[in-house]
Amino acid sequence: MDGLTVLSSGAARCRQWPGLLAAESLDEWVERIPWQQNRITVYGKTYDEPRLTAWFGPAYRYSSIDWPATQIPVELKALNNHLAKLLECPPFDAVLCNLYRDGQDAMGWHRDNELEIDPAVIASVSFGASRDFKVRHRETKEGWTVPLGHGDVLSMEHLQADYDHALPRRARVDAPRLNLTFRHFR
Repeated sequence: MDGLTVLSSGAARCRQWPGLLAAESLDEWVERIPWQQNRITVYGKTYDEPRLTAWFGPAYRYSSIDWPATQIPVELKALNNHLAKLLECPPFDAVLCNLYRDGQDAMGWHRDNELEIDPAVIASVSFGASRDFKVRHRETKEGWTVPLGHGDVLSMEHLQADYDHALPRRARVDAPRLNLTFRHFR
């Protein structure tokens, strides 16, 4: 199953499978995950991260947040195996969980380009409110908007070198969105 190609340029590719996991329950996933509010430092300024997060995988550090090594729970392993089969890759060894409580919670422009992360494929699963996922080329600033709804799967393949991505604020969104981002570590 190839999914819908959102963008393709050289080795970089972004694909979407709308509603593939729509039978899953947002509320059940929210209850299963031990959420926390982190303080984040960006450009020397420290503030509350504009979302709740959880981490499963090897020890990891980004933007002054230190995550200890934590086993991936059984429920996430089953989803992990499903995604690995879909994307024809080995199972992922890390999952970053983001809970956007409403449209005021967001993620600014960034790349998942830490040295520990293998950029070949990152898989993202969305549950809950529909939100716009933005992708833009770092040099040309050419951009794409991908509306992600409940149960959508998105792959970012060889995208991190040349593209940034973001989940901007949306004033009219008053429902939560959960995102599970599966990664391979080197």
